[in-house]
Amino acid sequence: MSKNTQSLIPISKNNAEPAIEVLVRAFRNYPLFRHYFPNETNREKILHYFLSAVVYSGIHYGEVYATSPNLEGIAVWIPSNNYPVTFWKLLRSVPLSKIVGIGRHGGSKLRHFNDYIDSVHQRVAPFKHWFLQAIGITPGFQGKGFASMLLRPMLSKIDKEYLPCYLETIDEKNISMYEHYGFKIIDISNIPDTKFTNWGMLREIQ
Repeated sequence: MSKNTQSLIPISKNNAEPAIEVLVRAFRNYPLFRHYFPNETNREKILHYFLSAVVYSGIHYGEVYATSPNLEGIAVWIPSNNYPVTFWKLLRSVPLSKIVGIGRHGGSKLRHFNDYIDSVHQRVAPFKHWFLQAIGITPGFQGKGFASMLLRPMLSKIDKEYLPCYLETIDEKNISMYEHYGFKIIDISNIPDTKFTNWGMLREIQ
């Protein structure tokens, strides 16, 4: 942990499960997941396994932080030299039961989406950078500054490394928030076979 991130709580394998549940609650009504998994019960199950892969691979290949011991919010950051997280990297970092759960509960529906997002990422950000893979705030704590608590320390660290930071969102409401932290839209594309638009955003070296 750097001095910049000392205000945050690092997530390890020891506290991964409660961190995963924070992200599940945060993304429960995310448009993409509602589209692919309209049944709420099924959506809860696939979100647990899908976000388990995000968190465990983030712990192994990047950095995962919480706002406080109360876990109001979670952010997952991956350095570009460890991205994309291939299937073999998942096998090395994610419990096998979680990987099996992704397949068992319909994770194949997300395969084409993930492949497309990865292809955009590699096309528009082929240089060394950090990737903000996921950030989620528990619904009851949204709009109370917890996103800022997660973003500012890590962005300060990235600035000291003289690196840019990339993210993507399919929720247009998020764009203005990210622009507030210095991100700019560098790519807009329609996700094939869906009604969704993907915005690729980059925060240049500060």
